[in-house]
Amino acid sequence: MYTNYLVIRGYLMSLPSLNSLRTFESAARLKSFALAAQELFVSPSAVSHQIRLLEQRLGVELFIRLDRKVALSNAGELFYPQVKLGITTLITATEQLRVNNEENNLLLKMSVVPFFATRWLLPKLADFKRLYPNCHLKVHTSTTASNFAQESLDLVIRRGVGPWLGMVSKLLCRERLAAVCSPELLMSIKRPQDLFRQPLLCNVEVMTEWQEWFETQGLVYQAPKSSFDFQNTSQILDACLSGAGVALIDPLMIHQHLLQGELVNIFNHSVDSIRSYFIVYPEQHRSQDKIHIFEQWLSDKMADDPLMLTRMPASK
Repeated sequence: MYTNYLVIRGYLMSLPSLNSLRTFESAARLKSFALAAQELFVSPSAVSHQIRLLEQRLGVELFIRLDRKVALSNAGELFYPQVKLGITTLITATEQLRVNNEENNLLLKMSVVPFFATRWLLPKLADFKRLYPNCHLKVHTSTTASNFAQESLDLVIRRGVGPWLGMVSKLLCRERLAAVCSPELLMSIKRPQDLFRQPLLCNVEVMTEWQEWFETQGLVYQAPKSSFDFQNTSQILDACLSGAGVALIDPLMIHQHLLQGELVNIFNHSVDSIRSYFIVYPEQHRSQDKIHIFEQWLSDKMADDPLMLTRMPASK
């Protein structure tokens, strides 16, 4: 059992444990062992035990035990304000240390569209951590509009046409789309018109996408006999891999699936999408060093990727 000591004016003084002092402060403030137990997530008997140990250490009775409640004794009334002050001082000092530590260890919170996150960004974040060990990332995936203040976000990566009103929006890479399917479905597809007889996998966030693609083929869109609607491209990819239908996906993002023959680019080409990937953040975040650090790293990683390099905007 460890004992705390404090040297005051040359005398060695034994101190009560911090746990017993914290228990006393809670019980004295709440005037109840049961309520203190709830606050400290322990049993009432554990609170009673800690108070008893403290009273034995100090040699005084701190509480007057009544039938179903407790009250501070005269000694407890004298002791409580000083203990409360000490506990408050420790909490303040600990919180200040945490704030200082967070300032030294940057926290960057972002929201990223799921497909870009899983297919390109997340596999590369180990490199960011290696280069910037004091910058911690919190990433969640979403396709919906973000409330930066409410969600405490620093930036988002979105797929769209841009720009976004009141936001800094920088083009990361342009998107191209190809009609892809499993090898089994390919047998019955010879021309773009044949896709009208196939199940089409659709993104409910971008319901005009197939219509736009057929227009690039010189065809008027016709509603397919069957279709499946999904919330995002990640879900569409899973369905396409299972053979559920034909999807419109950027071949850059599924490069390995195409190389391994799990999916086939039906017409061996892709077309420009009207959508692109952007990094977006409020104007007031423009001066934040952590955003500049991430932006530069992101640009460098894209430039290192031969496939992605062809989609990046031209350097100014």
